[in-house]
Formats: sequence, C-alpha cells, structure tokens
Amino acid sequence: MISIITKWWHVEGKRDEALAALKDLVDQVRKGEPDTYMYCLHTAIVDGSLPPPNKNEVIFVGAWKDRQAFEHHRDGKLFQDWLARNLDLFVRNGEKLYVSAEFADRFTGFVRGEAVGTK
Repeated sequence: MISIITKWWHVEGKRDEALAALKDLVDQVRKGEPDTYMYCLHTAIVDGSLPPPNKNEVIFVGAWKDRQAFEHHRDGKLFQDWLARNLDLFVRNGEKLYVSAEFADRFTGFVRGEAVGTK
C-alpha cells in the first residue's frame, strides 16, 4: 500500500464551488477505482494550527493498493476529465494544478469504523 498527503488551494471566492466539485470527485473515485483504499479530503482549520495554514487549503489523505494504482488514479480518465472541468477553481502553476505532495509508507496505525462516514 502507498499513501499520499497532498495540499491544493482553491481560488479565492470559489470555495463552495470547489468543495462541491471535490465531493463529486470523491464519489467518482469511490465508485470507479477499487484500488483506491482511502480518499479523504479536509479543509484547513486555521485556529490552533501551527504554522497557520492558508484558509483556502484543501488537504487530501489517500491510500492506494500500490504505486501503480496511484498512477492509474492520477493519470486516468476519471481524474483527468474531472481536472479538465474544474482546474479553474484551484490555484495553478501555469496551466497545471499547483499541488504539494508527500508519499508515505504506513508502518502501523488504524482507522476506526466511525472514521469511514462522510459529511
């Protein structure tokens, strides 16, 4: 299994539209990518965070069967089509999505059943 933590930033004034689009992405990934084991999105809580994050930050925590499954997600039709439709909602570096990413190899831990629910 491979995990990743990424950060994106939605364009100022586009929060509601960006979050709705991301909820749609999560639903598509859940239904269409069985090798995506976890795909959780979070908005930043500025109060109490050190250092304080940008209020437009979106944090992804994902896990895939293996690196190939992640690459299938990132480069696949589902994500690429979604990105083409929604890129204007997010901060870009030229014509590409501006993103920070860190891969991780989980060596221990758990996810309680209560964490599976969504808003």
